[in-house]
Amino acid sequence: MGMPTKRLYYLDQYIKSFESRVEAVSEEGDLMGVVLEETAFYPRGGGQPSDTGTLAGGSWKLRVESVEERGGGEIVHLGRADGRPSEGDPVRGTLDWDRRYRLMRMHTAAHILMASVSRVFGRVVDVVGSGLSVERGRMDFAERIRANHVPDIEAAANKIIASDVEVRAAFFPREGAREILAKYGRNLGAPQAGMETVRIVEISGVDADPCGGTHVSRTSEVGSLRILKRDNKGRGVTRLVFSVEP
Repeated sequence: MGMPTKRLYYLDQYIKSFESRVEAVSEEGDLMGVVLEETAFYPRGGGQPSDTGTLAGGSWKLRVESVEERGGGEIVHLGRADGRPSEGDPVRGTLDWDRRYRLMRMHTAAHILMASVSRVFGRVVDVVGSGLSVERGRMDFAERIRANHVPDIEAAANKIIASDVEVRAAFFPREGAREILAKYGRNLGAPQAGMETVRIVEISGVDADPCGGTHVSRTSEVGSLRILKRDNKGRGVTRLVFSVEP
């Protein structure tokens, strides 16, 4: 277990390429794993898929197919390599930016959808499951959402998007995070072991939620949100499947 990888995507969510050094190299089945001192590649987590792209050194290149966070905060880039990197090698990383930006828009849209369901029902509605892909997202709500609610939810979401409000993401001490969430009627929940700060994503004047994912900086960047499907999952849970368009 090495040192935690510095996460450049928290310093700039719009970063497309970066320079770093190789910390460790491993063989993982048919794939090669590379750990860097710092990275802009987002590892899979919080319902958001990992980034893809390339890592390139002087005599080698790795096509990054997936990225994982391991114990101790190490981030491992997994893929197929042409040549072999060595510890200490300088490296340039380049993200598949169109894919990353689509996921940023999708993740912000998920938060907007969460806020819109609560607005339509006039109270906070909890999310009990979620997942994102480049093409669509899903959110499971602890509420029986009926067909007649869907147009109102979609309209509320697109009103928030059109309002072009700021989306802020920052780390706060736990009590500071509680205060921000309380403004929107949300709770922080039980602390995780060793967690002294919490990253909060706040859509100004709309909603806030703890989240480690990547997001756009203004709601208008989402484009528009469309609810594709509504599923009753039983026990008072409804799944909404959605997409975003430019």
